[in-house]
Amino acid sequence: MATTARRILALCVLALVCAACKVDIAVDVAMNTDGSGTITVTAVADQDIVVQAPTLVSDLRLDDVKAAGWTVDGPAATADGGLQVVMTQTFTTPQEANAILTGLNGPSGPLVGITLARSRGDERTSFTLNGSLQVTGGLDAFTDADLLATVGATPYSAQITAAGLQPTDAVGITFTARLPGTVKTSTATDLSDLSWIVPLDGTAIDVASVAEKKDSKNVWASPVSQAALIALIAWCAFSVCFVVYVIIVRRRRAAMRTLR
Repeated sequence: MATTARRILALCVLALVCAACKVDIAVDVAMNTDGSGTITVTAVADQDIVVQAPTLVSDLRLDDVKAAGWTVDGPAATADGGLQVVMTQTFTTPQEANAILTGLNGPSGPLVGITLARSRGDERTSFTLNGSLQVTGGLDAFTDADLLATVGATPYSAQITAAGLQPTDAVGITFTARLPGTVKTSTATDLSDLSWIVPLDGTAIDVASVAEKKDSKNVWASPVSQAALIALIAWCAFSVCFVVYVIIVRRRRAAMRTLR
């Protein structure tokens, strides 16, 4: 989504222009067993940015972000005097999640081909995450073509270059995925925490991950079916014995009548 990219760009550029400032951006994707879930983007500017840009709260107008389907919490003050904005959007299917991520990322963002998928197999459901994390073009990766065409270049790019600053000096980006079930394979270093730090030097990180969840079964099904089978066998045996008994009784009565 272009508007979201512009908000992130504004914070990143401001952090680079203001010496010793820092902006941390976290993208969290959480998927449920049925394929629904939530995408959350959290941007936190430190105290130095708030001090050097006292009008930042009023400048961050997020009405268009809300109109695009995002729930926005903030801007709100953090415990250490910084500023935090949390944007959340829900999805009902992996395909819907992929569309949201594509819009959030824009044509040149750091979430390169990030997609979710859900598939059913033999008594289990698989959940997959694919794509990579890569920032190319410096700060241009956080903006969009319309903004660049309007401004002519990344805002304050000349000042940033003159100061010898790099995005890594003031920007931190993390991507986290939470998949249902048990993670079988992942490029993450910790399978219990699928989280990656986005490199800002142009290198790419693959986020391919697969999780599986066994389909739940009715725990009573097997015992009940076994009991029913036993009851059926017992009833059949009883029926056979009863029929045999009736035949024997009738034969005896017939024999006794003959003797008389």
